[in-house]
Amino acid sequence: MKQSEERALRAYVGDLNTLCGFEEFVYADGPTRGVKAFALNNGRNLRLTVLADRGLDIHTAQLDGKNVAYAGAVGVRSPHLFREDEARGFLQQFFGGLLTTCGITYAGAAGEDQGQNLGAHGLYSNQPAQRVSARMVYQDDEAIIELSGEVREGRLFGENVLLSRMLRLHTERNLVTVHDRVENQGFATAPVMLIYHINLGYPLLDEGALLYTGAAGVKPRDADAEAGFARWEQVEAPTPNRPEECFFHTRYTQETAFAMLNNPAFGWAGIVRFDPGTLPILTQWKCLRAGEYALGLEPSTSGVFNRAAARKDGSLTYLDPGESRDYHVSVEFTQDTALIDSLIKLAKIPR
Repeated sequence: MKQSEERALRAYVGDLNTLCGFEEFVYADGPTRGVKAFALNNGRNLRLTVLADRGLDIHTAQLDGKNVAYAGAVGVRSPHLFREDEARGFLQQFFGGLLTTCGITYAGAAGEDQGQNLGAHGLYSNQPAQRVSARMVYQDDEAIIELSGEVREGRLFGENVLLSRMLRLHTERNLVTVHDRVENQGFATAPVMLIYHINLGYPLLDEGALLYTGAAGVKPRDADAEAGFARWEQVEAPTPNRPEECFFHTRYTQETAFAMLNNPAFGWAGIVRFDPGTLPILTQWKCLRAGEYALGLEPSTSGVFNRAAARKDGSLTYLDPGESRDYHVSVEFTQDTALIDSLIKLAKIPR
């Protein structure tokens, strides 16, 4: 929606929020009871549900009323039900959605690091954001829906880091951007591990869709991924008990830092972009198991092994006391064939 059009639109609709805008609400039933969330509508094709009580992560995403994000069977659960128990605690709370953020000071697989037992994927997505606000702003002539909030990870005699998030939904494009700033507010150097677990789902994710990425290198994580390495970019139909496959995409430039799932039969492509300077590794989570059909495109600081492994291989990042660092990711859905073709041409790995 354009600011210059608002006056004319008011002749037809008194409340423009019914055309484009946001609503705050609270879930009232079952394990979601009490979870604060926002429903966002960009007035074009894209609607999102953003969970304020789950770190301003994104649950549902719909294009023209059709789902495009992975919808896990767990669904939304209150963060107050979370108990960290190696990988079990995270998996029992993992709704998937368009975005689940993992971090802040540790992420990836569960494990021990310097005598500390760490669960899978950190605490972030099970922390309610604070100082949450929502508003409509304008960039040039475009209306943009903004949500902002903060999540702190801290403990006595330990880390004190604050992640400040600005989530923006554009109204002239089907584009959502996430800008995070992590600040070390403590007085000792703190590790930082972030994984932006972006998850695409059916019917955007379906047999015949193809993944394109601008990475100059790709390698399988393990034996299951090695067995499927020749078809890492291909999407097949769901299969019962099919093992997950993970592939690591690396060596990006600013121009080529993208991953795109293109599904011509569905009529849309989903594009993930990120800053390779702070998020150099993109993990592709290819999970085509029946009932858990998902494609994760996960920009990260240090990959998806645990913090001890990242410390050992030198990929673990740190913030000195008082230091801050910015992280940027975006997801765009498009039918623009010229844009889709241009990214296919940028893709590094021949098909």
